[in-house]
Order: sequence, then C-alpha cells, then structure tokens
Amino acid sequence: MPYKKGQAGKSTFEMADNRYKTLIKIGVGGIIIFVIILFIFNHATALGIGGGGFLILLFLILGFRNIFEGVLDKKGKEVKRARRGAKAEVKVDSLLDELSEDYCVLNDVESGYGNIDHIVISKYGGIFLIETKSHGGRVTVENGELLLNGYPPEKNFITQTLNNAYWLRDRVAELTGIKSWITPLIVFTNAFVPFNPPLRGIKILNKKFLVSTIEKSNTGNASNLKVWEAREIIEEGLLGETQIPF
Repeated sequence: MPYKKGQAGKSTFEMADNRYKTLIKIGVGGIIIFVIILFIFNHATALGIGGGGFLILLFLILGFRNIFEGVLDKKGKEVKRARRGAKAEVKVDSLLDELSEDYCVLNDVESGYGNIDHIVISKYGGIFLIETKSHGGRVTVENGELLLNGYPPEKNFITQTLNNAYWLRDRVAELTGIKSWITPLIVFTNAFVPFNPPLRGIKILNKKFLVSTIEKSNTGNASNLKVWEAREIIEEGLLGETQIPF
C-alpha cells in the first residue's frame, strides 16, 4: 500500500458546503423579498399605489417566482456537481490503495491553477498528475478535442490539466533542482472511455485502468530515482509538514 498524505476531495467538499450555504442564503433572502412584495401588493390601495404601480407589482410577483426558482435550481445543481466531484476524488483515492509501497500519493494539492486532485510519486515511474472527473456518458477525442457525449465539456479539461502539469513541473524543479517529466492523467469515474492515444500528452482513461496505467509506466531511469529520493522534499513543499518513512 502506498504512503498517503492529504485528504482526497477536501477542497471540493468545502466548495460544495460553501455553495450550499450560498443556496440557503439566496433561498431565505428570496422568500423575504417575495413576502415583502406580496404584502405591498395586498395593501396597495392603503399604501396609495395604483395604476402603473399596481401593474409593476403584479409583474414582480409573477416574474420573481420564475427567476427565483431558476436561480435556486442552478445553485442546487452546482452543489450536487461539487459533491459528486468530491466523491469521485475519494473513489480514485481508494483505487490508489492498490499501489505498492513503491508509490507516494498526495491528495488535494493547491496549485497556481486551482487544486490538483492527486499526485502520485513512483519509485520507478516519476510523477503522475491525476485530474478526476465524475461526469457520466461517453468520452471521445475528435479532431484534437476532448468531447463528452459529443460536445465540449463545461470547462476545458485539457487546458486545466496542462496548466497544472506545467505548474507542478516547475514547482518540483524549484524544490529539488530536478527537471522531472510529469505524466498527466484525466480519469473519469462514471463515463465510458474508449481507448484513445494521449491528447497533447495527457492520457484519458476510465478509473478501472488507472492503477495498471501507473504501474506499467515504470522505467527506472536515473531521473525517476532521484525524484523518488526527493519525495519528502516534494511533499513538504506541496502539502507542508511531512513524515515519510525511508
């Protein structure tokens, strides 16, 4: 079993919680506003409101509900998406338990481009950067573009992964003086992913092929061995205090 540090999905769970709190605030605030508008509407005559003002209030009552429900629905979906993503990261972390003690797993690493879901340092295979995606459906690569169910995903996963890979490469070099090759992986936990050649150097795969892909990448060259020897420095630089047994 590999050495592990960091809590998988931590920042994504926190994102989900923050989105849920925002959802509650919007819900409470919307209800208060609606009650005020309804109160004014019901007492329009006593408040001296008539004609155009009355029509405006009627429009607000009818339109506010649709807008309010639309906002709540959108925010609710954002909460579900974040929680689903966090659970996917936990799932991938559990799969990485299948690796041997010749691997070190760092979870939820803050980078200059958000958070890196998982980093695996291999004794013989160098460094792997793993971006976890919980999307369902079918993943394909067409004309140099990653598609989900035939359409581009809501975010550019390739650009996100490359930015993090370049950042990690430079950060490792800064910490250790080693110019290590970073192997980037995008792992889908719920989608069907047919075999495709790497896209801009990124391997795109289903979760069931994750461990075997990492294990088959063992080359045992001098650079990878140096990276392994410097894993304590790398972990400390990425996550803070460390206690990796040698």
